[in-house]
Formats: sequence, C-alpha cells, structure tokens
Amino acid sequence: MNRGPLMNSGQRSVAWLLGWLCGGCVVSLCAAFTHADSVETSDREGEGGQACVEFEYNYRDLTEQRESRLVFDAFADEQGKTIRHIRYESRDIFDESDPDENNWLYRGFNELHINTREPVIAGQLLFAEGDSLRESLVKESERILRSRNYLTSAYIVPDVICPDYIDLLVVTRDSWVTEPELTFSHEGGETESGIGLKDGNFLGSGDAIAIRYAQDLERSSVSYEYETDHFMQTRLSTRVYYAQKSDGEDKAFRLERPFYALQVPWAAGVSTEDVSELSIIREGGDDINEFRHRNRDSEVYFGLAGRADSELTRRWLVGISREEDVFSATEDTTLEAPQDRRGNYGWVGLEVIENRFATYKNLNQIQRTEDIAMGVNYNLRLGYGGSQLGNERDLIRYWGNYSNVIGVGEHHILQLHADLNGRHYQSPESIDSGTLGAEMAYNWFRDDQNRWYIKLRYDLGRNLEQYEQLTLGGGNGLRGYPIDYQRGERRYLFNLERRYFSDLHLFNIVRMGGVAYFDAGRAWDDNIEGQDNPHLSNVGLGLRFSSSKTKVGNVLHIDLAMPLADRTGLESTQLLIKAESSF
Repeated sequence: MNRGPLMNSGQRSVAWLLGWLCGGCVVSLCAAFTHADSVETSDREGEGGQACVEFEYNYRDLTEQRESRLVFDAFADEQGKTIRHIRYESRDIFDESDPDENNWLYRGFNELHINTREPVIAGQLLFAEGDSLRESLVKESERILRSRNYLTSAYIVPDVICPDYIDLLVVTRDSWVTEPELTFSHEGGETESGIGLKDGNFLGSGDAIAIRYAQDLERSSVSYEYETDHFMQTRLSTRVYYAQKSDGEDKAFRLERPFYALQVPWAAGVSTEDVSELSIIREGGDDINEFRHRNRDSEVYFGLAGRADSELTRRWLVGISREEDVFSATEDTTLEAPQDRRGNYGWVGLEVIENRFATYKNLNQIQRTEDIAMGVNYNLRLGYGGSQLGNERDLIRYWGNYSNVIGVGEHHILQLHADLNGRHYQSPESIDSGTLGAEMAYNWFRDDQNRWYIKLRYDLGRNLEQYEQLTLGGGNGLRGYPIDYQRGERRYLFNLERRYFSDLHLFNIVRMGGVAYFDAGRAWDDNIEGQDNPHLSNVGLGLRFSSSKTKVGNVLHIDLAMPLADRTGLESTQLLIKAESSF
C-alpha cells in the first residue's frame, strides 16, 4: 500500500501524541466523547482446468451498498461448494485511498495502531477451509465480527468462484481502541468524572485491558479490568475485574464457553461478583437515606440446544445460583437499613430465538451498520431453594424477558418488550417481591436522516426495598428533573423524539445528530413516604456525537431540558452530558 511520504521524527512524535488524544478525547467527546459498480470480475482457469471468476472489490462502494441495505446475493447460487481458501484483508483505521484521510497525521495513526491479527479473526468464523459453503454461517460470522468493539465493520464476500469450489475474502476494518479515557458526565444536577487508560485490542489480540480512576458525589475508585471473548484464541470468554473504592471494593470473575452462535450445541460457565458500596437514596432532589450495601452473586450453569436450525433456536439451561445482600447502617442513616437477604437455589431455564435478522442504518447508531434481531425472542428461568441448600425460608426465584421486533416495510419498526424479576418466600409467612415491566417503542423512518421515535413504558413493583424502587429523573427518562426525583412501586414513562442523523463527518472522525423531545411520566406508591406524586413532563433539545473510528455503541448525549410541571425548587433548565450506548 502506498502510504505517502514518510514522516520525520517531529511529525511522528506529534502523531503519537495526537493519536492518544484523538483516540481518547474524541472517544470521550463522542462516547465519554452488490451493486455491479462495486465489483470487478475477471475470468481465469482454476484447478483441473475449471473456468473461474475472480472478484476485485472497491471497499467504499461495497460499504455504501451494505449500509444502504441493498441485497448482496453473491452466495445465492454457490451453496454447497467446497471452501478452498479463505483470504483475510485487514483495513487500517483511516482509509488512505480517501484523499480526506491520506495525510501525515492519519497515516501516523495507522502506523501506531496494531491491526487485529489474522488468527484472531479466523478463530471467530463459523466455517473453515474444506467445509461446504452455507450462506447462513457466512452471514452469522459477519454479525459476530461486527459485534466486536475493536472492529468498525466486517464483510465476507466471494474472492474466486469456480464450478466446484469457492474462495472467500474476509474484509475487516479496525477501530481505535488504545486510548486514555477522559470521561465526564453531568446528569440530574450531579457530576461524574474520570481518567483511565484502556487498550481494547492489546497487540492486535482482541483482548481488552484497562485501568481507571473515577469520582462522583458518592465515591472515588481505582479499577483494573481484563476481558476477552476468545481467550487464548479459543471459544472461551472471560472477565477479571477489581476496583478499590472509597466506600468498599468490587471483585468480579467470569469464565464461560457461551452459545457464541445460533447453532452451537452446548454452553457452560461460572461467574462470581462481590460489590460493596454506599447506597444513597434520593427523592425530590434531596438525600433521604443512606446505608452500606454488599452484594455477592455466584452462578454455575450448563446449557444444551434442543433445536437449532435456520428458523428457530431453542436452548435448555440448568444451574445453581447464590445471591446475598448484606446491609448496615451508617452515621447518616435516617431510616432503617433493609434486612439482609440470602438465597441459594437450583434453576432451569429456557431460551428461544427466532433466527431472523435485518440490517439497518441510523437506528441506534449514527451512520453505522446495525444488525437487529427480528421476531420473537425470550428467556425464562425458574428456580427453587429449600432449607437443604442453607436457606432460612423456602425460596422460589423467577426471571424472564420477552422481545418482539416487527419490521413493517422499509420505514417502520415496532419493538415490544416485557420483563419479570422476582422472589417468592414461603413459610413462616408468604411474601412476594419483584417487578414486572412492559414497553413499546416505534421508529418511523421518514427518510435516510429524519426519524420519529416514540416509547411508552409501564412498570409495577411489589414489596420493594428502597434501593430497588422504581425511579424517574435524570438520564433514565425524565431529562428535565434531577436523578431519582420520584420513586415508588409503580411507574410510567412516555418519550416522543424527533431525531436527525446528519451526514456531516467532521475531520472524517466525528458523526453528529440532533434531537428535539418531550418526556412525561410519574412514579408513585412509595411505601416509605406514602405520598401521591404528581405527573411530570419536560421538553428539550439535544446533540449527539459518535466517532466513526472507534467502537460501536458509544454515543455522547448533550441535552438541555426544561421542566413543565412541579417546578418548585428546580432550576429553569437541566443540563445532561452523558455517554450512552445508543442515540
């Protein structure tokens, strides 16, 4: 590849510094901040004198075609052919064939970055050389690769097609994941900041390592983390995490062989987490209670696929879980701390996935290809633990979630969701505790850049402790009010948004969007205070920023919201600055 003139030592030093700043500040600013013309073919003679067709691709045209959701049927007539060879093409972060990105600074970023190694990519494919071609496995392999934080895009296309065999080309583009993390958020009148160092693709291995310092109103912490979805280039996924905090410490460990693809026959894993922190309970903009909370959870599970075909995946799981919540009062505890709660139980689970996927653009991310699971998907889990497992009372534990994503033509998506999480304690007296929620969201694509978004959610709780209660305010729905402004065991929330996804690409790094919105909601039935909260509402405007060169799922929100109801004691506007996973 022609990288242009070499940099002198001064330019290289500036590139190194700005590389860190671009990877960090832009990320923190943006996240804490075939169409025949795209393919050329030529005929050649293959093995045994076979007439073969060799393809050459224009990456930018191919990307535009995929992101515009045009169908690429290159594999339609090739099912069952033997995969003779797989070639890998790792694209740099900045595209030096684009004149806007072919300069000494961006070439410097490319030189500093270590692209993802070929064995890392190869180990995640669901097929290998010598296998028969199955289009469904090719598409799912693309989705797996696109889900990785260290890649911004991934495509699998024919390289050479012959009568009896086919060669494949796997094209990936790396993202900038080596960065100082300079984070800042302001939400509901409270500010959180932090600094850290993270490499999400250490030496091109796909493994993430990080060290962070964070501070907010409640605590300061120093944390260390290692995480990978392909430990030692296997199908094992693991995470090791430790944080030393001013009010406690966190420890977490996970090791599992997950259901990494739809037709994987089995999965197994073990996980444990120990979190200690100071819980501050807020309402009406004031702190109303405080206590220490230590939560310890552990789980071992095993799962088998009962059905795994092109239409449906059904999985059965069994496991043993241990949950423990321990509370203690502090000198600022004004109400009683919750009672300790422990539960050991075995459980059986069912997971059902309708194997339908669609690709969208400008849905949750800005100018990104998004793989959306369509149709019905649900998880159910039911557990029981008696005295023989060390429980003081017999426990029935239940949990579940349901989703149904319905696409109506090219311009409408309806998303339905429900979730359930609760406990039933038997003798000496029966007690039920838990939450039930339902949500409906609607997206209307007026054109490639303009969207309407509507969401309505309702939640119902029963016998909830203070720290479990349903809240409204801040970034969780009512942007014109402080964090946890209302709380209780019932809640509704309505959001109406007019979204704009700009095609501006500042410095070929930053994507932008804008939103105007109306929020309304209420949380009530607070068993502690027994007060009847009023309905709340606000209007506001916001900006959205994301980086095209960093991992998918980081969108910086800057919102200015004005409360319309119950404004006593509130500022006329609320400013929120926060990194979210979607628009």
